[in-house]
Amino acid sequence: MKKYWSYFLSFIKKPENVFISLSLFFGVLSAITVPLLSVADEGHHYMRSYTLSQGRIESGKSCSLPKDILLKVKEAEVNNFITSYKKLINKNDTEIHKCSSATGYPPIMHLPQAIGIGIANTIHGSLGITILFGRLFNLIFYSIALYFIIKWVRVGKWVFVTTGLFPLMIHLSASLSGDCMANIAIFTTVAALLNLFSQKRPMTRRQQFLIVFIFCFSILTKSVSILLLFPLIFLPKRLFSPNKNKKIPFTIQKWSLIIFASILAGLCLILWLQIYTQPLLTTGAAHNPLHSNPLKFIAILFNTYINPRLPVSDDIIRGIIGAFSAFKYGLPLFVLIPSFSLLFLSLLHYNKKDQELLGEQTGKLAVYNLATIGMFVCAVSYAMYTAWALLPFRFGEGAYYADGVQGRYFTATAVMLVPVGLWLQKYINVRTKNEKVFNLIMFFGLALILSFYIFETVWTYK
Repeated sequence: MKKYWSYFLSFIKKPENVFISLSLFFGVLSAITVPLLSVADEGHHYMRSYTLSQGRIESGKSCSLPKDILLKVKEAEVNNFITSYKKLINKNDTEIHKCSSATGYPPIMHLPQAIGIGIANTIHGSLGITILFGRLFNLIFYSIALYFIIKWVRVGKWVFVTTGLFPLMIHLSASLSGDCMANIAIFTTVAALLNLFSQKRPMTRRQQFLIVFIFCFSILTKSVSILLLFPLIFLPKRLFSPNKNKKIPFTIQKWSLIIFASILAGLCLILWLQIYTQPLLTTGAAHNPLHSNPLKFIAILFNTYINPRLPVSDDIIRGIIGAFSAFKYGLPLFVLIPSFSLLFLSLLHYNKKDQELLGEQTGKLAVYNLATIGMFVCAVSYAMYTAWALLPFRFGEGAYYADGVQGRYFTATAVMLVPVGLWLQKYINVRTKNEKVFNLIMFFGLALILSFYIFETVWTYK
């Protein structure tokens, strides 16, 4: 028994091991127990993924799919989640329909799901099997990708683990949602920033290519995510070759890299817009009130996130960790509190190595990241206000908050708080008797919260 306990303690010593073990275990349970197509917008993601699995990148207003799939998506929209695992999809009986809202996403957002559905079609192409395989491949991609990100990032590993194992993140990754790919893009971006700010030697050519890739990757998931690269403009000079002309006040290599990456990312987005042929962001009303009164946006932000008379902020905060299946159910308060507590513990648990790696950059990066989160929140709020709240069937031009903002849009950005936590550790920190105690608290704490999520899912749909 001692031997197994010792092996277990050695296993959970590495944060990436804790993540992938819990992610795959509870992710598979989530994929099986959450009714098929019950996750937010999952029907739209299914239609998009299925089309891609057939080798077709449809764009425009009209798309073609088997009638069996269209019927199942319509049934799921009225909470009929009963899905056959036996009856094969009749691929010959198709119908032209209005393209789903997920069609506007670049294909990379649904690549893992499409691969899973494609494999399912070669084995047994029923509705149930194709959806389940799509979910499982999305989960596998998420778990493996974030495993390597946690292994790669130099500081704040446990914050990545905690954020990546929020019940909502497992819920989404074990579905057909394209948010899984967007979250991986955010994790990759933040990990790269943390590594660069903690690096003492000049950037390598490979790292420069990585920055260019991240720019393109971010803009081809959710374009607003490119704002998270804002701290790049403050990268320390030691990472770049010095200017030959000492009179030039800025670092030529740094700005050349940022400008080149931005242009290439912009070209990638333009290319997709040319393929898609439809605007990705629409205005909900003929007149946008913010155009004539920009300061009104301050009131919109206040009403959305602060105003105590409106329940919007409560829903957004709950949605960061646990609002599931288009708000059909969610984590209760007594589970939300330990979930946030584990996040704070991962941020404030004293780590001398992390402190030394970031060093003097800690306070500066904390400020940059908080400003970046603020810009990200404003950008998402503005997009939802103009594209959703102003719609005639919502609030129209009288919209007084950013209707449609959901907590899941911001969940992954929690890892940007790593330098904030390291800065706070100088004044407030949590220390355990030894690292084994901390590792055990994190492992069993996260496992218990995810266990409750699975229990609640089974209970909700029993």
